[in-house]
Amino acid sequence: IRKVTDPFVDPGLGKNIPFMIGVLCGGIIFGTVAGFVSMVPYMMKDVHQLSTAEIGSVIIFPGTMSVIIFGYIGGI
Repeated sequence: IRKVTDPFVDPGLGKNIPFMIGVLCGGIIFGTVAGFVSMVPYMMKDVHQLSTAEIGSVIIFPGTMSVIIFGYIGGI
């Protein structure tokens, strides 16, 4: 990045404190959400005694379809 005349990413972004704080906060939020999403099937199995088929068809599949549909509607 530093040797190219027109870099894809501005090398000065690493020194921009507000940007780096935003990246750090985004990483923490992403990690928290990813951890929760990966924990839901285990919680449903252990706490609510749901079968694997119930977890997939009643909880995971509708959530995935909702993300796809509302993402399309929202223009993401």
